[in-house]
Amino acid sequence: MPDEIKIVFVLGGPGSGKGTQCSKIVENFGFTHLSAGDLLQAEVKSGSEKGKMIDEFKKEGKIVPSEVTVELLQKAMQNSPNKKFLIDGFPRNEENRIVFEEIVNIEPVLVLFFDCSEEELIRRILSRNQLKGRNDDNMETIPKRLKVYMESTMPVIDYYSSKGKVVKIDSQRPIEEVFLEIKDVFAKLEL
Repeated sequence: MPDEIKIVFVLGGPGSGKGTQCSKIVENFGFTHLSAGDLLQAEVKSGSEKGKMIDEFKKEGKIVPSEVTVELLQKAMQNSPNKKFLIDGFPRNEENRIVFEEIVNIEPVLVLFFDCSEEELIRRILSRNQLKGRNDDNMETIPKRLKVYMESTMPVIDYYSSKGKVVKIDSQRPIEEVFLEIKDVFAKLEL
């Protein structure tokens, strides 16, 4: 994939506001939003063998194998005329990060990290479940998902922090306040 491609990873716990803010970034900055979760869900809905395997991982609160997710992301980027991508909910762990960099061979220009308390994440996830009915938004799965997030995703955030690529956003604030901060970050980086 060509060097002119710009990738922004958007990370944060389940319910931290990644999807909400990505919609606003797309609207204001012309990025293509790729949600690893949405791509995985679409594959599940397709009924393919790969989709069935993904569904089993999700039901158990486990992370889908990196190659599967990277393959779906790469295909989506190759099929897009845009060269600016927001990748939301990925990489979830160091293996995801390494496989992405090996296969796609592009480092992100920025990593947005949405920081939110566990209590608020749980409240938002349960509220989202009432609206969208996701099978992984329930009190049985939520603690597993939060534990996986803390153990697996924080090392990725630490890695990119050490490279000066992470901007930490307090996502407990109202949606518009959070977006004002994001707009400032994107303006400074000329994204």
